[in-house]
Amino acid sequence: METTQSIFVKALEHDKYTEATQLYLARWQKLKRSGADDEKIYKGLLNGAAAVDLILKGKYKAAKKVWKVYEKYRPFINENAQHYPALKKADDILIGLKRKYKKVFDTQKYKD
Repeated sequence: METTQSIFVKALEHDKYTEATQLYLARWQKLKRSGADDEKIYKGLLNGAAAVDLILKGKYKAAKKVWKVYEKYRPFINENAQHYPALKKADDILIGLKRKYKKVFDTQKYKD
């Protein structure tokens, strides 16, 4: 049986960022306000996927703002996290996508 985390990774691998965002949004909503590290991890990763989705829709300023949420919670992805291998893979994919869309992230044109 596939885990939510492996489905999220597959969605990222197949450029299905909206689906990835929705998948973790549902998971995050169950954990919301718990203060647990899991809640922060899912919030971060869903915002990372959402940021890429916004880039593809041409909403660069919004993407940069949402990406900051991902970066804020990224440190919670560590070896102590449950499902670490899948979470790390998702993180690696998102960092690769940041490099792919470097122009959006690095330019002052889309500054907040």
